[in-house]
Amino acid sequence: MVKHLRVDREEKYEIVEKWFLKDLEMIDGKEADTDNPYFDMHFHKVYSLEAYSCASKYTFARTLSKLNEMYLKKDFKIVNFDDTYLNDDSIWSSNNRDCLVLMRICFYASNLLCLSLCPLS
Repeated sequence: MVKHLRVDREEKYEIVEKWFLKDLEMIDGKEADTDNPYFDMHFHKVYSLEAYSCASKYTFARTLSKLNEMYLKKDFKIVNFDDTYLNDDSIWSSNNRDCLVLMRICFYASNLLCLSLCPLS
């Protein structure tokens, strides 16, 4: 964990705590269906943390999952996260695919508009 300090016009970062991925047992996103930046990391002790945003919380969880997949292949749980946003192959993951998401939403909205304007016989 890094603490951000601003001294005059200079920004400094101080390492406050270190954890090892091999010791991580579970990441609990607390509420999967709300925009919530809070999550818990379960090691031998539970640490309650707050991300900068909900999107950064999901990015952090995806990063830990990929690091685990690449190096440890350990089975740790990611709970109370929406799987749609956790998977990189998902259309909704925000890895520079915002345009694609917006296009899909517009497509669905235009279909709904056309359907609503069609007269029923």
